[in-house]
Amino acid sequence: MSTKISFLIPEFPQSKEQAEVEDSFYEQKGTLEEILLLGKDVPIGAKLSQKRDLQDRMCLELVHLHATRDHIVLMDPRMMEIDPQEELTLRNCVEDTLQHFLGDQGEFFSERWIYPAGPFSSLKTHTPQHAMGLNIDIWMPKDAGTPGLAKKWRQLQNEIQMIWHDHPVNEARQARGQLSINSVWLYGIGQQTMIQAHPILNGVSKIHSRHPVQLDHRMVSLEVGQLSSSANEHHFVFAQDLSLTDWNNLWSKNIELLAENDLEKIQLLRKYQGQIQQCTLTKTHLNISLWKKLFSSRNLIKSKQADWMEYSKILNWTPL
Repeated sequence: MSTKISFLIPEFPQSKEQAEVEDSFYEQKGTLEEILLLGKDVPIGAKLSQKRDLQDRMCLELVHLHATRDHIVLMDPRMMEIDPQEELTLRNCVEDTLQHFLGDQGEFFSERWIYPAGPFSSLKTHTPQHAMGLNIDIWMPKDAGTPGLAKKWRQLQNEIQMIWHDHPVNEARQARGQLSINSVWLYGIGQQTMIQAHPILNGVSKIHSRHPVQLDHRMVSLEVGQLSSSANEHHFVFAQDLSLTDWNNLWSKNIELLAENDLEKIQLLRKYQGQIQQCTLTKTHLNISLWKKLFSSRNLIKSKQADWMEYSKILNWTPL
């Protein structure tokens, strides 16, 4: 039996110290999950494109930008639930604009469009999953090479926004209580050769995730109550966005599997001060006095779960 499970863990709560040192968050082009799956440049356009060539490609996500009193926020694209007919209707009404700025080589899906990046290849962008829920000012595309490209992108974006404003598709969506599709979000620029999964995913059988895009053929939907491993498998779980309740339930279940010899080891991973750290737990650890106290059968029965907040205090993190 050689069954292993790895977790990219959530942080509860995020400390002030951590928030201050993780400046790299603003430099990343995507979330840590996206970077581990695809590489630091997060070339999602090339990953999702059905064309296998060496062109830089980019994604244009159909999104809702929410205006607050003093800034604009990108809403989670998973809330959009865009019907294929809605996408087609909205695309047709901006066809001339798209052809003028991007040409006629687009690939179209309900949630996003993929185009050759062309002159926009040098822009620095951020994925929707990285930027959502935040003030878009610092996340908008920025010039990283040729000056003026970010301005040209904003011109394209503004023209689309004006055409879609009060469009019948959006009026119908709002009448149904849905968010309007009022903008597009540029991200995921790169080519096939830039796709490079992190070595930590080598040998992984399944990747459990709640990411809305299939970024790896091994990805399956993360269902906390149904997560299980078979003999001689290595499962990787992107648990970083789970609530404390969901994480505690998942953590407790896997501690029990470890105690019952149904798991050989649990690997915990986190990003701290710009590096990935790990902590590995085997059944042997459950016999060490402090851990034995935390995870004794009596305590597990009493609390009905191996409490993560208690265990996290005694973790010994080492660089990956």
